[in-house]
Amino acid sequence: MKRFVVHIFFLCCALQLTAQINTVDSNFHLYLLIGQSNMAGRGIVDEESKQVNQQILMLDSSNNWIVATDPVHFDKPNVAGVGPAVSFAKTMLAENSSIKIGLIPCAWGGSPIKVWQPGEKYFAAYPYDDALLRVRIALQKGVLKGILWHQGESDNDSARSIVYVKKLQALIAGLRHDLQQPSLPFVAGEIGYFNKQDFINPVLKQLPQLVTNTAVVSAEGLTDKGDKIHFNTSSARELGKRYAAAMLQLQKNNTDQPPVVVLSFDDAEISHYSIVAPLLKKYGFNATFFVCEMPYKSPGDSVYYMKWQQIAELHKMGFEIGNHTGHHKNMTKLNREEMQKEIAYIETKCHQYNIPGPISFAYPGNRSDSLSQVVLHEMGYQFARAGGSQYYNPEIDKQLVIPSYTMGSTEKLQERTWNALRHLKPGQILVFTIHGVPDIAHPDYTTSEEVFTQFLQYMKEQQYKVIAVKDLQQYIHQ
Repeated sequence: MKRFVVHIFFLCCALQLTAQINTVDSNFHLYLLIGQSNMAGRGIVDEESKQVNQQILMLDSSNNWIVATDPVHFDKPNVAGVGPAVSFAKTMLAENSSIKIGLIPCAWGGSPIKVWQPGEKYFAAYPYDDALLRVRIALQKGVLKGILWHQGESDNDSARSIVYVKKLQALIAGLRHDLQQPSLPFVAGEIGYFNKQDFINPVLKQLPQLVTNTAVVSAEGLTDKGDKIHFNTSSARELGKRYAAAMLQLQKNNTDQPPVVVLSFDDAEISHYSIVAPLLKKYGFNATFFVCEMPYKSPGDSVYYMKWQQIAELHKMGFEIGNHTGHHKNMTKLNREEMQKEIAYIETKCHQYNIPGPISFAYPGNRSDSLSQVVLHEMGYQFARAGGSQYYNPEIDKQLVIPSYTMGSTEKLQERTWNALRHLKPGQILVFTIHGVPDIAHPDYTTSEEVFTQFLQYMKEQQYKVIAVKDLQQYIHQ
């Protein structure tokens, strides 16, 4: 009886989770609002503030969705007023009336940029951590479409402004990483020109050249409420319209970028030559084949792996040949000289068979350490693939520790593969580690030809851009 009750309990939990997932509305567009008081809003609430739109909601202080009205923020209830949020939402809605807008207010008046990082406290709040928590609650109902940032008044001096852009870059990178959206649009706003000094705006304008899919909106012509710090009601609303125009342009640019998938195959398995390569040619996809000379458990195992003549044929077919060490050695167990020897072994073989020297590397077993990265760098490698089961973000991840998902057709790996493919968004990069198709020698990592073809067909239908590891160079911003 006890076992039956436990079973029912977990069944109910599963049904509740399923119900939660099914409530996500792709037409409910969420926007995170962060920064300090001018994002929170300090304009005087007027009659226009009472005009609500049922398609514009906000996440209140209790994490409940309610119809949005100023003040949207609750950081300082005694002074909170009109900010850019509602006019931003109205402008976005005017562009597409079939959606709903969800505002996630998380700005804190007076907060310097230094507190907008994990673990930092600001009075009773943890601005960065609290924002992440509220976004994840909001994501149970909708999809995150962008971030609005207005902050800088607290850093508007000669000393703090020097490091401001670097701190802002780190903030953007952290949010995109933690939210698993490498190209999430980010719009920052200039501080008012009515401030006594203007150190922040000149450095803030550099942001779009330093970080992809970002924009800065001008505060030129906007007026203050008499305190030389805060925008008045009409200027706050105008600023919101400017945020919307920049956000719409970024989103348009983002949809022009197809999702990117990198296919990489390990261990020089014979199915790569006999099954994988013809299928890739059929679908018009590129890929990298990371080769090694896998140690045989018995002489008969040789039938599972390619000969070097076949590897050379893959190169002639236009595929990249990458380095997987000479004999599938765990790099973390080798000293510097042993690493160099294992890496050089494949380079020598490539030279013998007229294959270009590899610039891409895959860590056997996805095991890497700082020494292996140093050695690879010294030997001229540009890319090295690891594991981690997360999307690759060129702005965050090191080129010599590129994360990847393991593809497979076993129950666990197939579900993970489909999830990774189906949640991939425009501008994101998904790197796959793939073994045999099928993998007779290592059945735990096999991908059947039938399921592999289904994956390829899905990528073709979704118009994913499918490339080799070396092609990642075009996504690296120096």
